[in-house]
Amino acid sequence: MSLIKLGLQNMPIPDKIQFARQIAQAMQGNTGFPTPTPPLPSLTEGAHELEDAYNDAQAARQAAKMKTSIQDVRSAELDGVLTQLALYVENASDGDKAIIESAGFSVRNPPAPIGTLPAPVDVQVAPSEHAGTADVRWKQVRGARAYCIERAADAPALDWGMIGTSTKKEASLNSMVSGSKYWFRVAAIGAAGQSAYSDPVPLFAP
Repeated sequence: MSLIKLGLQNMPIPDKIQFARQIAQAMQGNTGFPTPTPPLPSLTEGAHELEDAYNDAQAARQAAKMKTSIQDVRSAELDGVLTQLALYVENASDGDKAIIESAGFSVRNPPAPIGTLPAPVDVQVAPSEHAGTADVRWKQVRGARAYCIERAADAPALDWGMIGTSTKKEASLNSMVSGSKYWFRVAAIGAAGQSAYSDPVPLFAP
């Protein structure tokens, strides 16, 4: 025995309206179904009412989009006025907190000192395309103004020596003997001084 496949749950509204009208047309005067239950006029009326509701909803959505667009424009315009007025108050008050607050504005909290920086982490050293050279990179440390890179030739007791500084979170290193093993570490430099060094990372020079 065959069963009907409706698929109404995920059917788009316009398709559902068309489907209902198609069923009403197919069953109208169909001798195989002399007494449809519910009657076909209720199906036709239901399709018509859904179509009206769908059209109203589409019009409302379009109107809402237009109103939202106007709202965004007005919000941006007001932001501009408030920003200009804030600049005026800052200048006219000469940065005096009480005078600024008397105009209804709030003042920013002064930035908190960062203090001693943590040691850089995730230090990675990779051979570059030229013999005796390598590239080192690490995760940026918040508040760091520069970084100090040290290198040591492999030995039971590592003898560290600074080989460069960088204001970025990476550096290129050279002057190594190909095939020799070296160790590298990085420290961050900030307003409070230098951080501890990172864990050392080894590399066989290319």
